[in-house]
Amino acid sequence: MSDNNSLKRTFNEVAGLYNEIRPRYPDALFEKLIELLDLQPRSRLLEIGPGTGQATRPLAKKGFEITAIELGADLAEVARYELQDYKNVQIITGAFEEIPLPERSFDLVFAATAFHWIEPSVRFRKAHNLLKNGGHLAIIHTYHTSDEKGDAFLYASQPIYDKYDFTDKHIRPEFPRDKDLKPTEIDESLFSLKYFQSFPVVITYNAKQFVKLLNTYSNHLVASQPVQQAFYGEMETLINEEFQGIVEKHFSMSLTIAEKI
Repeated sequence: MSDNNSLKRTFNEVAGLYNEIRPRYPDALFEKLIELLDLQPRSRLLEIGPGTGQATRPLAKKGFEITAIELGADLAEVARYELQDYKNVQIITGAFEEIPLPERSFDLVFAATAFHWIEPSVRFRKAHNLLKNGGHLAIIHTYHTSDEKGDAFLYASQPIYDKYDFTDKHIRPEFPRDKDLKPTEIDESLFSLKYFQSFPVVITYNAKQFVKLLNTYSNHLVASQPVQQAFYGEMETLINEEFQGIVEKHFSMSLTIAEKI
């Protein structure tokens, strides 16, 4: 199995598909973030791992000065294209752990479904160093959540995941309920928890769209091409034959905000 460093680089291989099919973050999440932190038009923001810019755009529209550090060159290129109208956004290609940035320069450091990929020994310490006194760290996570109706598709598809060794055999497959989600764990020696909220999202996919979504997940991307093709083929058949060609996916985007100590 590939290590964490290899897995986080897989998204760059499917930059266009990632931009097309990954679920967007709800506007309400960004509105809450701006409101709680009283961000002003010229506030300076640093984004870790913007991908193709899905979380960058809603904040760029507000006029914030955004510096975004993206590891994948192809992802960064798509992000530059998608955000070309926003002169207040600078996208730097490289690893957050390695890029030199001015300390105590940012009002907010944020990451959307990317913070967990950063080297644990670096993620909180560097974010803390880059923030101004009184600055904040915002961590957004995307969770697959229960539909609270029995999760029929989860259990029907599980044998396929098992067959192609995409399942952790020690963990019973189960999605959390939105109401049970907890704040992202933070380094309490550097930050104090300020706020937490989850934002449920439901997206309907047809069989081909759902397979595209699967093809943006790191554990699938590192599999061999024959395994990927067989896996995706069986998933598409299951959706078409047993679920009338439709999957209703429940996600929750969680927002954890911590203040620099």
